[in-house]
Amino acid sequence: MKRSIFVIFGAALAVISLLSCNNPFSTRTPQTPPQGGAVILPPTSPEKVLNNLVESVRTKSIQDYLDVFSDPFTFSPDPLDSLEYEQEFRSSWNRDRESAFVMNFFIPDSTFTISLYTYSPPIYNPGDRMYKYWYKLTFGKEGSEEVTRGEAWLYFRENSEGKWSIYLWVDHQVQSGTRTWGAVRARYS
Repeated sequence: MKRSIFVIFGAALAVISLLSCNNPFSTRTPQTPPQGGAVILPPTSPEKVLNNLVESVRTKSIQDYLDVFSDPFTFSPDPLDSLEYEQEFRSSWNRDRESAFVMNFFIPDSTFTISLYTYSPPIYNPGDRMYKYWYKLTFGKEGSEEVTRGEAWLYFRENSEGKWSIYLWVDHQVQSGTRTWGAVRARYS
């Protein structure tokens, strides 16, 4: 009798335990991803690196932004910016300086949009490509945004793993009196 009560009690306890647990073999309802996140692509072509540049600026993703640049990386400002912002551009602008710039530039409550208009990309060297872009960068707090325009000559290189990155950015002013990306870099460095 004691044994049957013990078995009944054990069976009841097992049934209650199983009913209170989730089925480990049932599928779960997938979570919806957050809206507005960066669409970062594997850097297997210069075009995908450019997508990542635009997306990282749009979403203010510091790490994704820095990932588009190789190490070593060099930014070469427009000659007029070199004169006007001589203090900032006296020493070479490398990946470390780009990192310091973007940490100051991506202000949390600001908005950022970037547009790139391209020429056709020439082959620079085997494993290298150079693209010329007209860019328009709009940034700042809503209602008081600033606009930057210029021409960027972006030099891409493919590494031994097949990943592309920007190793040289040569900036050019396209219209007198228009602020360039170099001026923005100097301001937020």
